[in-house]
Amino acid sequence: MPAESQERSIGFVAATGIGVAAIVGGGIFVLGGVAVAEAGPGAMVAFALNGCIALITALAFSELATAFPENGGQYVYARRTFSVRAAFGVGWIMTFAHVVAGVLYALGFAAYAVAALEALLPALLDPLSGGWIRAFTLLIALGATAFYGLRLAQGAAAGGQVENIGKLAVFAILIAAGLAVMVQRGPADALAPLDPFFELGMMGVVAAMGFTFITFQGFELIAGVAGEIKEPRRTVPRAMFASLGIALLVYLPLLLVVTSVGVPQPGGSPAAVAREFPETYFAVAGSAYLGAFGFWLVMIAALLSTLTALRANLLAGSRVALAMARHRTLPRALEQLHARTQAPVTAITFICVSAAVLILVVPDLAAAGEAASLIFLLTFAITHLAAWQVRSRAGGRIEGAYAAPLFPLVPLVGIAACGSLILFQLVTVPTAGILLVIWIGFGASIYAGFLSSRAEALDAAVAGEDPLFSRLRGRRTSVLVPIANPARAGGLASVAGALAPPSIGRILLHQVVVADELTDEAQLRKAMTEGNAALSNALVRARSEGLRTELLLTVATDPWDDIARIALEHEVNSVLLGLAQVPGGGQEPEEAGTPSHPIDQLLVRLPCDVSLLHGGADFDLDRVRRVLIPLSGRNDHDRLRARMIGTLARKGLEHLSFLHVLPPDAPAEDEKRALSALRRYVQDEARGRGEATVCRADDAIAEVVRRAKGFDLLVLGITRPRGGRSRMGALLARMVRQAPCPVLIISHPPRGRGGARPF
Repeated sequence: MPAESQERSIGFVAATGIGVAAIVGGGIFVLGGVAVAEAGPGAMVAFALNGCIALITALAFSELATAFPENGGQYVYARRTFSVRAAFGVGWIMTFAHVVAGVLYALGFAAYAVAALEALLPALLDPLSGGWIRAFTLLIALGATAFYGLRLAQGAAAGGQVENIGKLAVFAILIAAGLAVMVQRGPADALAPLDPFFELGMMGVVAAMGFTFITFQGFELIAGVAGEIKEPRRTVPRAMFASLGIALLVYLPLLLVVTSVGVPQPGGSPAAVAREFPETYFAVAGSAYLGAFGFWLVMIAALLSTLTALRANLLAGSRVALAMARHRTLPRALEQLHARTQAPVTAITFICVSAAVLILVVPDLAAAGEAASLIFLLTFAITHLAAWQVRSRAGGRIEGAYAAPLFPLVPLVGIAACGSLILFQLVTVPTAGILLVIWIGFGASIYAGFLSSRAEALDAAVAGEDPLFSRLRGRRTSVLVPIANPARAGGLASVAGALAPPSIGRILLHQVVVADELTDEAQLRKAMTEGNAALSNALVRARSEGLRTELLLTVATDPWDDIARIALEHEVNSVLLGLAQVPGGGQEPEEAGTPSHPIDQLLVRLPCDVSLLHGGADFDLDRVRRVLIPLSGRNDHDRLRARMIGTLARKGLEHLSFLHVLPPDAPAEDEKRALSALRRYVQDEARGRGEATVCRADDAIAEVVRRAKGFDLLVLGITRPRGGRSRMGALLARMVRQAPCPVLIISHPPRGRGGARPF
């Protein structure tokens, strides 16, 4: 996979601007009225508590974003700490979250735009009925989404500073003027509407928290574009905390003003006014203490705030989609970059089109806010869990990363707070949960049907190259290595080190002493001495790989049966065998269900990966620099092969070649398809380092053998179909015998087999 093409062009001010654009203003103007309607003046407490949760969550984001300074945010963290399937789920939910947030702000902008037009040009809109007004509102929302989609496609990620400065200036005027009015009226009169403060009780405060948590969403967008930020380990935490600090400095004084001097009538109730004007509550409040000037100040601030928040969420959603496409958890077409601007134009289009569809589906702002808040709460809870796992499994913070204080208290409090609000939302607003379940189900069907194979192969390649992946995921991989020949034990152990991750991998070295009741003492002692020598050689090599190693010596009459027994009892992920003599004499078994060789019987019995190494006594995987991989048609062993390629890349692989041999009379279309498939393998499994070759020959095996000259390793894959038909037939045996270099044969069990989970 090629490295990300975007340059690190975003500094501290621009990064803070991304957070401020998403957080400040858009949410409070769109949902602040809903919060006041639910909690009255107690909405201030709801916003303060949500701010505390956001600050705690920012600690987790700071640690993760500085440990993994890449584009993608929570998706990247889930991929690092859970699994590729879980990462798809998180990324898919995050994409939806940003789309829904974009819909919220597009509709909010449209609502304020219509209100402004009604005030400016009442004669234009008065004749329109309710249906036409809604259609006009939707048209404005769609137009704003399309406009910012085009802006993002034409330029870099940073931007929007003019809108940010403009809206902050307007906020400052609104707050300063409101405070001045409070001083002029006197505290008793000015603050009278705040009594009773908890007008609708604490449950109203909790309800307001659930509705408005989305108003603090946006600081994590900075982590989402960490791959484009200069000095990310220094800049990202500072920018996130700065943007949240600015948000709190705006939100709390503004709420104080609009729920006190912003109440139009003396003795009036803020909650009553908010219930009457939920979408334009702040405009009504501004006009109450500043007249028409206050009304238009709020209108300007609301329009600027919703636009910047819309832009920020379209940006973040496109970057999540881009990261997922690069990891093949979304179609690779979404990673296409504009030739001049390097903007992910296809991902931006995908996000904008999704937002446009939802704009037409979502009934109102409250519904959009409910769904967005629920989704972000869920992803923030997952982020806290990821931060806890990274710190725990890495044995402390990753070098150079920000370290959140009070570990593990901070992530535990964050999970509890987010989880409590999630449960409250699911109970009180079940439609938001239903919408989320539908989206997840739709994504899961797409992933399982079209994306899982390539995504999991690429993930295996990355895990092979970077052992930290498996360590942070807590995956305990075990490999059974039966040892027979002391001279070849070291080579087998070197391959076992590629199949199991360093530090957390486990190698079970197994020596079977073949004996029965007729075996005398001398023969038994000799066999055990040879077995101990083989185990010792393998142990030394395995320990050099940093692998946890266990030794097992058993006595059995049938070594193959004993290998199968040990593999099943220990539930190993993989079995690695040395192939000293090539099985099969060129004959297939008479019956399809009757394997002809003990290895075939083993392939049938074992529900895990099985690999076979045919190499000389001096074989060592660390010395492999050139690898040839012949491929033909569909295979089930792509993840195992990808993991091996990743490990070889870590050990210094210099040249990798994928080869497909076609018959001389094959149609040209077959050659194009084969070459396209091989190039996908190069991009996914070899991460762009390798070549793809399609050739024609009458004798495919002879052609593979001829091309294998000069390579250090030939990797072959065999399928294990249901029914147990032998795969160690004449053609494979011939290739192994004639190969001019060591051969590694890999196989994966058929899908649906039970037992230990393979790689």
